[in-house]
Amino acid sequence: MLNRYLPLIACVCCLGCGGSSPEPATPTTESTTQQDSPATSDVTPEQSPAVATPVAKPAQEMPVSIPSISLSGTPSSGNSNVSPAGATSSGAGTPTAGSVLRKQVLAAMDPLQIMLGSWRGTTQKPVGDFKGLDEPEWVWDFKTNRDHPSMVMKSNESNYFREARLTYLPDREIYQMKTTGPDGAERVYEGTFEVPVEKYQGDDDRMHVKYKLALAQTNGTTPRDTWQVIFNQQENNRYLMELGRQQSDRFLRFDTVATQRQGTSFAKSDDDYGDRECIISGGLGTSQVSYKGKSYWVCCSGCKAAFDEDPETWIAEYEAKQKAKE
Repeated sequence: MLNRYLPLIACVCCLGCGGSSPEPATPTTESTTQQDSPATSDVTPEQSPAVATPVAKPAQEMPVSIPSISLSGTPSSGNSNVSPAGATSSGAGTPTAGSVLRKQVLAAMDPLQIMLGSWRGTTQKPVGDFKGLDEPEWVWDFKTNRDHPSMVMKSNESNYFREARLTYLPDREIYQMKTTGPDGAERVYEGTFEVPVEKYQGDDDRMHVKYKLALAQTNGTTPRDTWQVIFNQQENNRYLMELGRQQSDRFLRFDTVATQRQGTSFAKSDDDYGDRECIISGGLGTSQVSYKGKSYWVCCSGCKAAFDEDPETWIAEYEAKQKAKE
């Protein structure tokens, strides 16, 4: 009986112990490889997306802010190494970019300091039944931007300019003036000397300065509304402000304001002011300020205001400049 069923038993055992089919095993092996380990065929670790370092993207997200100085008087934003005045920080005794700029501006503006002070002017053109009056006062402004100072003017009576701001732009080597008229109109002028600066000895045995600084408006909307201003400095105590309007390719004068210095003459122009050098601008000192028992000269109310705001910084700079002269 047993011999009868032996072939059948052997067949069943053969089916139960047979090798697994390769077709169903292959997907299982591939799935495990994709999930548990990175692909390695012909791809180096540097090329593999799973391990590559995205260098460019972080650089775009965190840009490096570079210190810069705006010659318009407004410091560039977004950099902690720029002071409110616009100068890059540096160690003690090292000139900053701002102080270098200030020296350039002051050197170019030196001849124009002769206009500092109070003046009384009259127009050549009648205003109604009388000549117009102009009482400008020019002072230095170091408080708005210490490193790019300007000479500023105010006149409550002027028919043309109630306020003006005059400075020098070293990168373009031109002078720039911004004005506000009685009607609130703002004009911007740029230019340079039409007649170079000349120093000469006057009848009073003092050194005088004369020049012509010609400035043409850059924001005029029409030729009729485009002006020119010429400061015609004739001596220390007198200058003409000549006003013109554009016609074709030239300017035709429409008025002249003859300006005379008010009060005593303190605008003596010398090559060396000695002990009376303004601690702020380097011009001729006209009044004194004191700090910790020591007195210093300033040339105008604007310089006095700058000194009162931060005397220690100005004194340190002044003493360093004097030491460099030795």
